[in-house]
Amino acid sequence: MSIVAGFFVSKIQFDMSFRPLFADEDEMFIPTQNFEDIFGEASGAHIGVILESENILTVPYLQKLEQLSDQVVGLDHVTSVISLTHFDFPIWTPKGKEIRPLIPKSLLDKDPLDPYFVEHILSNPKVKQVILSEDGGKTLLLARLDIPLKDLKGRKIVIQNFKKTITDGIPLGTTTRFTGVSMVENAYADIVLKSLIRSTLLTSIGLVIALFLFFGRYSSIGVALAGVTIGSPITLAIMQIIGQNITIVNSMVPIMLLIIGVADAIHMEQSFIHYLKGKRSVPEAVHKMFGTMGLPCLMTTVTTAIGFLSLRMANIEAIRDFGLNVAIGVIIVYIMNIIFVPFLLIHLPSKQINFTKWFSDGLNHFLYFSSQLVISHPKKITYVFLTLIIYSIWMLPKLSMDQKFNEEVQSEHPIRFNQMLLEQEFTGFLGPEVSVKIINDNHLWDTDVMDNLSSFESALRNHPDILQVRSYLSYVPDGIPDSLVKIFLKDLRDDPILKYQIQEVITLDGKWASVIVRTKDMGTKKAKIFKDWIKEISTRELGPNFEVEMVGQWWLAQRGMMNILNDMLSSFVTACILILPIMALLLRNMRLFFISLLPNIFPMLAALAFMAIAGISVRIGTAMILAIALGIAIDDTIHFMIHLREQDSKSNDRNEIVKLTIAQTGKAILYTSVILVIGFISMLSNDLIAIQDMGIVASFTIIIALLADLFFVPAIYLIGKK
Repeated sequence: MSIVAGFFVSKIQFDMSFRPLFADEDEMFIPTQNFEDIFGEASGAHIGVILESENILTVPYLQKLEQLSDQVVGLDHVTSVISLTHFDFPIWTPKGKEIRPLIPKSLLDKDPLDPYFVEHILSNPKVKQVILSEDGGKTLLLARLDIPLKDLKGRKIVIQNFKKTITDGIPLGTTTRFTGVSMVENAYADIVLKSLIRSTLLTSIGLVIALFLFFGRYSSIGVALAGVTIGSPITLAIMQIIGQNITIVNSMVPIMLLIIGVADAIHMEQSFIHYLKGKRSVPEAVHKMFGTMGLPCLMTTVTTAIGFLSLRMANIEAIRDFGLNVAIGVIIVYIMNIIFVPFLLIHLPSKQINFTKWFSDGLNHFLYFSSQLVISHPKKITYVFLTLIIYSIWMLPKLSMDQKFNEEVQSEHPIRFNQMLLEQEFTGFLGPEVSVKIINDNHLWDTDVMDNLSSFESALRNHPDILQVRSYLSYVPDGIPDSLVKIFLKDLRDDPILKYQIQEVITLDGKWASVIVRTKDMGTKKAKIFKDWIKEISTRELGPNFEVEMVGQWWLAQRGMMNILNDMLSSFVTACILILPIMALLLRNMRLFFISLLPNIFPMLAALAFMAIAGISVRIGTAMILAIALGIAIDDTIHFMIHLREQDSKSNDRNEIVKLTIAQTGKAILYTSVILVIGFISMLSNDLIAIQDMGIVASFTIIIALLADLFFVPAIYLIGKK
């Protein structure tokens, strides 16, 4: 089975593009899809490099830049290049249209450049902070690709060739900073893969040490890890079969299975040890363990799978796929545990090493202290938890929902620095495209239409977060007669260089235009206000004869993030609707069921309150916390409540019931909680801040769930037990 799974795993595809992170529901996606079918993907059309040197505006440097630009143009899949030496723009003369270069070739034969010409370039609005920084010390070289933005694998080869060409051809003393959407995606792919390997290694080491300390037997390591070791490749193989890729979010599937899959094995092994200490033979202890743990482990698998499956309610493809894949994996690992854990317990040696006895004794003392504390002060403990619940609810309005493209890695990371530099010195690559359609008989080259659109663009440029606005009006030169604009624009579509730029801003029939807006990295919080503002000024400046809509990849990303809070809540509600009835049926005791409600909900509320206090915003990663935490945290509660029910049916001594339940299940709950925390804490080694935050919040939630199981549940039980 493992060999067959390995065959499929070897064929699994990697998709580290940002596209799976965008909203893809029909009402969100179709307008952008229709728009990009006509105008292309302006936001991701180019890859680029910022060249930094004191000598940019010198003849020798420009000569070298011209050669370098020519070499880039010659690369496969590069259709055109924009640089200081490859920057053409149209003008209108008495003789008609002319296409002129920014720097005539004749000037590159004269050294030095005329100071007046240098000043003209520095002040030219067509290039200032577009491809040349304000101080003239940095310039931008852009290469337009004919490979779709979503095809990161195809673009990766071009990126490698582009980087090599630039590195080999730049003048001495030049600092290079590669930039662009695909550059960032490519770098993120490397980060994700390296972080995955690092997190898996750290988690595995942590698990091995923890399991050895818990059980004091080398065989316990093999028993606990057997199911997940066999189940993970099978899960990845199924992902490949059903057409799933390894995305930025899906890359966490193996680590999730590793930390979740071990939990059931720990409960099974702890039950085995309990019966083994009761003077039973190994086969008898395994048989008793299987009878005792079969149903609880099945139910915890079901609830965990439901928790992850509830993520299918999300609007973002990557989150939906992640939920499905982990749910499948959890079920497979459960099956592997049921098959292999009993087998290994029988056939592997079970002798304990005395070296770890101190650790086990320490845990026993802690559990004894916990039970005594609960028995002595049930009301006080309940009041403390109820106060924390009220405080958590009070903190919910302070929860932030925001995600910025350039802030998912540390500030000193080259990726972030390069994008910030692009934004500060040039126009960046973030921002929407604004679709402008004429819905009457006019055309975009009509005088009154151009006047209206010019007023609209002027209003856009006054916004403090907008860096650049570009449309077909950017190519209409001063002095051209209004009657010739139509012919002029159509002629530009035949120009070998400018045709690409014209095709992405106006259609041939003159009825549909794209206004390309480049903004600062404003984040999701501002994006909704920004969209409403654009709608307002379009109504004011353009009137009722225009259909205006915000579209583009940037907007899809923002729309997905705007809906992520609703996604989180709907996933949580779905998980509750499906999981809580299972709890009720499993316990078959409504009093115990109601006792379990608050301790199960409290960790979710505490997680959100912690995020609000710590300043961790709801975004990719943290948005999945509620459903995941409910699915995972309820597992230990199920084990605890089942044992509590059994003891409750046997005795009326409520103190003894609590003491025995904590003694029998407390150690396994402690073990599994530590394992989960180790796994989630390992996410701190990830270079992506969203994944780090997810690890922090999930670890906090697991700790709170542990405290709720050991203290809150028995305290409520003691108060409610007559």
